[in-house]
Amino acid sequence: MTTPVTTEANPRPRRPLTLVIIILMLVAVVSSFESTMMYSALPSLIEDLGSTESEVSWVLTGFLLVGAASAAISGRLGDIFGRKRVVIILLVASIAGSVISLMSGDITGVILGRAVQGLAGGLLPLCFGIIRESVAAKYLSISVSLVAGTAMLAGAAGNIVAGNIIDAFGWRYIFVVAAALTVVTAVGALFLQSSSPSGPRDRIDWLGGIVFAPGLALVLYGVNEAHDRGWDSQIVLGCIGVGVVILVLWAMWEARHPQPMVNVRLFAQRNLGLTLLVAALLGVPLGISGFAGQLIMQYPTEAPVGFGLAAGTAGAVSFFIGLVGFGLSPISGRIARNGMARISLVIGAGAGVIAALLTALAAVTWDSFPAFVASQMVLTISTAFILSALPMLVVESAPAENTSEATGVYTVVQTAFSGVGTSLGTAILAGSAVSGTPFGSERGYIVLFAFVAVLTVIALMVAFFLRTPKGVRGASVHGVELGGLVPGSVDTAIVASEPSGIR
Repeated sequence: MTTPVTTEANPRPRRPLTLVIIILMLVAVVSSFESTMMYSALPSLIEDLGSTESEVSWVLTGFLLVGAASAAISGRLGDIFGRKRVVIILLVASIAGSVISLMSGDITGVILGRAVQGLAGGLLPLCFGIIRESVAAKYLSISVSLVAGTAMLAGAAGNIVAGNIIDAFGWRYIFVVAAALTVVTAVGALFLQSSSPSGPRDRIDWLGGIVFAPGLALVLYGVNEAHDRGWDSQIVLGCIGVGVVILVLWAMWEARHPQPMVNVRLFAQRNLGLTLLVAALLGVPLGISGFAGQLIMQYPTEAPVGFGLAAGTAGAVSFFIGLVGFGLSPISGRIARNGMARISLVIGAGAGVIAALLTALAAVTWDSFPAFVASQMVLTISTAFILSALPMLVVESAPAENTSEATGVYTVVQTAFSGVGTSLGTAILAGSAVSGTPFGSERGYIVLFAFVAVLTVIALMVAFFLRTPKGVRGASVHGVELGGLVPGSVDTAIVASEPSGIR
């Protein structure tokens, strides 16, 4: 829920507003750039390190899973230990992750470094918390909008920046740039105003915030290994079985914990539970779209599916398509106003089905790059509407006292299932790889986009069961006007700051 800005009895002198916002914009750039910077590098990693699509997918999946755990726990840690301190710790961890990946000679080391770097996934929630406590009330809305908008554009720019770095210097220099940017940001963060830690430290749900990520990772690792080892392999069955057991025990723990890190009890509320189910179903296609577009654009024309673009060119295409999604977000917000977020979701899911089918036709059947670009434009429209509608549905459906909790759970679900999508998508392509090559077959891509279409259709069907909560139509929800990123809506800004469009 939106916490009112209070005035302390002996308030500390505020930092200059411009300084605070510039520093937080840098923090947002680090978080969003690191989340998308490796999409353009996947083909180079496969070639330079002798890896497969399934292996390099963990460069993305590892970051996303750790990012989901970090997003779940960092806000609570910021409340207890001070947000500035936690921001600096996460930035230092991100630097360490970049160094590990930079110095690694194999894909395992790069994955490890990216997992450490994934701690940056907790930076954005902390940014909005710092705004809430450091910025005067009359400047709160514009400050939130600037930081959230910066995060969106940084995510969209990740591909074009990384692509040009790869073309000029090689993929390792992406980590050099990321580390340098994070060092500058960490130094700037030292000038943020310190906050007074609050809350009992003995009530932190460490287990709930940390355990679900390795449980999910074990399941995904088993699925990926099934291609090489077979589904009857003891390693495959063991990883999946242990992972499922961990996830079940985690859910039971969270359901019984008085102050859970991820409040799974919210799933029992009909409308909110259905919304979070849709977020999970659509998170998988969003994760797949993040890497599939880059593979298709950069793979050579000799591959079964590929247009042979340089990394920089592919990144530029992704960036400009992403700008379309950024521009369409306000339209979705207007449609979602007055309790009509379900309509935006239906539009987004419907466009997603069309995008999946059109991408398969353009890339596999027609082998037409203009048609492929058109399909990605449709995908961007879908993404813009989905990522604008889902946060508003969460805010509409959650009880007033659970708004912050619900938006936090949504963030974790959406991030984690994007990682699931990345892992499952690459497993599908790896399972259809042409013998002696790392390239998925045409049949593999058809199965991949059919999988995306089926999940999106299911999500669309679930969306029709959503109801407009009583008292929402014609009014604001818990102080949040229904219509995209709204001034004063810190919680909405947090979950609406994911970069839109093709990554």
